[in-house]
Amino acid sequence: MTPQIQAAIRGFNDIILGGIPQLLRQNETAFLSFMCSIAAIDALSGYRYTTDNVGDRFKAFIREYFPTAYGPHADNLYLFQCRILHNFSPAYFTLTHANPGAHLQPSSIGDTVLSDTQFFDDLRNAAEKFFDEVRTDATRQDTMNARLLNVDKGGGIYYE
Repeated sequence: MTPQIQAAIRGFNDIILGGIPQLLRQNETAFLSFMCSIAAIDALSGYRYTTDNVGDRFKAFIREYFPTAYGPHADNLYLFQCRILHNFSPAYFTLTHANPGAHLQPSSIGDTVLSDTQFFDDLRNAAEKFFDEVRTDATRQDTMNARLLNVDKGGGIYYE
């Protein structure tokens, strides 16, 4: 693996997988955990797929790396990603804090419930599955490395 891939995995683990649990400690920061989780999925999908179509790669990542129960929600999760990051709105989903029993169930207003803790657990598992592939598959490494080296399409993770 290249130094860029190693740095990106280390940064992802430190910032996302290490940081989001801090946000999950209380209801007041749970919304931010969704924002970070969605941004993380967007980054992972960029490392995984070569298409420039953000929606296609985001939905493909959900379908390939998340539990199968997410599949029917992939289109709305992409719309959720757009709304939460650009409009600060949880459109298409009702967000709940630490309520895994309600996760992916219909809400009282007719959309779907997302529990922050379950969503993060599934993101962590998806990231670990993907990074395991990167560690053992030269094609995954080439795709991820190309993304990290291209600042116009993504770029690397550097922090101090």
